[in-house]
Amino acid sequence: MSGLAVEFEVVIAICAARVLIRQLRGLLVDVGNAIRAWRSVRDALRDEQEEHQG
Repeated sequence: MSGLAVEFEVVIAICAARVLIRQLRGLLVDVGNAIRAWRSVRDALRDEQEEHQG
């Protein structure tokens, strides 16, 4: 394989890795948002329960 072909494959691999990292970051942000939303709902339900008990 020529040096140019190897360089091309390396560039393609780097680009693919960057895309994958960007997608993983997006996934982590989505998971974080889902956890925050779940906690918010949980806290609201807990507050509502406390109001009915108190």
